[in-house]
Amino acid sequence: MTTTVLVYYDMGMLGHNPHGWDPSHPDWTDAVKAMIGLQYPNSNLETYSHPERPDRVTAIVDRLLLEPIEGVRWLLPTAASTTQLKQVHDADYVAYIESLEGQSCWLAEDTTAVSPESVAAARLAAGSGISALEAITAGEAQRAFCIVRPPGHHAHHHRASGFCLYNNLAVTAAHARHVLGYQRVMIWDWDMHHGNGTQSIFYHDPAVLVVDSHCAAPFYPGTGLQAETGDRAGIGYQLNVPLPLGSGNGALLDLFEGLVKPAARAFLPDLLLISSGFDCHYLDMTCSMDETGFAALTQGMCALADELCEGRLVMLLEGGYNAEALAASAHAVIKVLAGNSPGPLNILPEDPGCVAVAEAVRHWSGRF
Repeated sequence: MTTTVLVYYDMGMLGHNPHGWDPSHPDWTDAVKAMIGLQYPNSNLETYSHPERPDRVTAIVDRLLLEPIEGVRWLLPTAASTTQLKQVHDADYVAYIESLEGQSCWLAEDTTAVSPESVAAARLAAGSGISALEAITAGEAQRAFCIVRPPGHHAHHHRASGFCLYNNLAVTAAHARHVLGYQRVMIWDWDMHHGNGTQSIFYHDPAVLVVDSHCAAPFYPGTGLQAETGDRAGIGYQLNVPLPLGSGNGALLDLFEGLVKPAARAFLPDLLLISSGFDCHYLDMTCSMDETGFAALTQGMCALADELCEGRLVMLLEGGYNAEALAASAHAVIKVLAGNSPGPLNILPEDPGCVAVAEAVRHWSGRF
């Protein structure tokens, strides 16, 4: 049966287009080159362009237009307001980002940068999840996928980081709780980089359960240890699952069955949110997932949403830097959101992530 899927996208997000090195910070340039060389050893740093580039999202849009999916409804997001941004970000920080409109500069040594239209793009990205959630709350659909950039999960309440200006998913979760009245929100961040910004924003909050599966430190950003479980009232509501490089579909599916599903059933969320990074795809050269794995995970999350929260599920794009992988993965995920069954699943004969997942499941077994 076909299900309506709201897909949010605005070409204004293409205006975010930082590129090149920062001549005013040669030490930052050296640090970035070292980081890129570690993750992508075959890259040519002399011809390197910023990985968070416009064709990340145009590849997804083009694939969806070339191979339309029945049930998809395209919508334009409303840009986030200052009030909405300040639900999770410090007022001084929001003012600082807004002051960068029309400028080109770097904000941090990890390649976080802006171009003249980046601030407008960031407001659209941050407002996309809110727009989706407002429509879902109004009964227009149960599922939504937001094609956004810049991404958000590294943005802290007070600083930019890891290509991220505003924390798009955190802004969505805060709107859900403080404006729309949802009591409990569950987040799964399956991007291969730890969502350190999302963790810091909700680290003391027992109303937001965060599961974050990612490549283990010292992989960027070097956080997300299993021992990082929350603080004060939020202890036990941050579930980090560090994985080895090369982890594939089998590991993430084991994680869903062994931890995500039982944690959700214990927490009983009113809403499921996914930081949907696709950089675990093997074409991004660090992990070994492919689009069949992302489709299977989405099917599981759809079933969980139907069981626990009247189908409410919103996915926001995070990382993923190979255009082919992004297009294939997003298309496969949206196809499942629209009610289609995933195709055959590719499983590695030996998945290095399965042992780490089994250990994490044992670690958390007493909690759920």
